[in-house]
Amino acid sequence: MRDRSRHARGGDTLRFMKRIHPVALCLLLVSACALASCTCRFRAQCPAPCGQGCVTHVVLVELADDADLAAMRSDSNEKLPKIAGVCGYQCGAPLDIGRTNVTGDYDLGILVQFPTVEAYKAYLDDPSHKELVAKWRPKWKSSRIFDFSSNN
Repeated sequence: MRDRSRHARGGDTLRFMKRIHPVALCLLLVSACALASCTCRFRAQCPAPCGQGCVTHVVLVELADDADLAAMRSDSNEKLPKIAGVCGYQCGAPLDIGRTNVTGDYDLGILVQFPTVEAYKAYLDDPSHKELVAKWRPKWKSSRIFDFSSNN
């Protein structure tokens, strides 16, 4: 004979899962979309994983013409992660999950991480970075740039 007590507990779990199923499905979809829209690349050459003492450079761009979004994103993905010293890179559009205190007033967010301040300074002077900025800055309506370090 089967153990009905185990089956009964399973029934409670099933009823619970049916109640939270729509919420869980929404969270799963939001997470999948966020991952799909993110280009995330890390380099093995860095002395420590980013997040364990690194410099983070964040650029939030509002484009003058929304039609330029795909091209700027593609150019950024092609050039920025390949620059020497970059150990972390992500590029994506704002994620709206209904939080009213989260700002989404930009078109493209770019996050670049470096193991040292010296690597970040070299990145700023790299010809690929300068070329990308020269090409796209005239097409920006606005930009906000944030730099911080987990070492200070």
